[in-house]
Amino acid sequence: MATSGFRVVLLRHGETHGYFDDVGLTELGEAQAREAGRALGKDLAATLTAGERVRLPHAPTARGTATAVTLRAGLVQALDEELGSGHGIVLGDLEPDAHFDSLQFLYDGEARESSGVAARRLALDPEQPTPDWALEYDRFDANYGEASKTGGPIDRWLTSTTRHFEPPQLAVYRLWAGIEALAAEPGRGRVALVSSHSGPMRAFVAAAIGHDPGEPANLEQVDVRLDGPRATVGFRGHVVAVDVPTVIPPWIDPAYLHGSRSAHRPDQR
Repeated sequence: MATSGFRVVLLRHGETHGYFDDVGLTELGEAQAREAGRALGKDLAATLTAGERVRLPHAPTARGTATAVTLRAGLVQALDEELGSGHGIVLGDLEPDAHFDSLQFLYDGEARESSGVAARRLALDPEQPTPDWALEYDRFDANYGEASKTGGPIDRWLTSTTRHFEPPQLAVYRLWAGIEALAAEPGRGRVALVSSHSGPMRAFVAAAIGHDPGEPANLEQVDVRLDGPRATVGFRGHVVAVDVPTVIPPWIDPAYLHGSRSAHRPDQR
């Protein structure tokens, strides 16, 4: 059962150097994360009291981690400015959390962060036959990153059937599983600020509001507030009430939602 009064803010990572590999943030991306941290710090200063805790989970990618580091620094600065250094609000340590990882891709028997797979695609010998997984990646992102800056590949991912990419529905359940895992530990804090990725966030919002609202901007937020078995999901003026998932469809492997990334082969029953 989800905990009442629990808040999770999902944030897309800051601007990155590209999607040709798992790389960190640009100077602008760092500034975006710092400004978001300062804005959230002012919000928390007005809503939390001394002794309350804030959790900081993040996708384990380079860009997710860098976003969380700078976001936290902005939070510290804003809370100190608003309330003074002895304010008593406790900011937790950074928590790498695979629930909130980027879009996954099946490669060599494991689900892997998709931009890291782009680097493997670029390293293939063009004189050799192109494997099926690489052909599928080419259809997803034909120029390995430039179109990603405007969300183009995610447009196709949300509406295409593929063999190797994590399905949008699965990403939705994965984020809900992460949110519910956070809410199951209210003693560690009733607010969680999560540095995540656009693909899963976009699918999550689309499932909640009933249509695709488009690509989240860097550091744009999805605000989720749990109230027992119900939650509200807020994004770009949409605020909708939804049931917190309590049943996992039989076609989804629960182990995957909670971190297992190994593939099953047809002879495994």
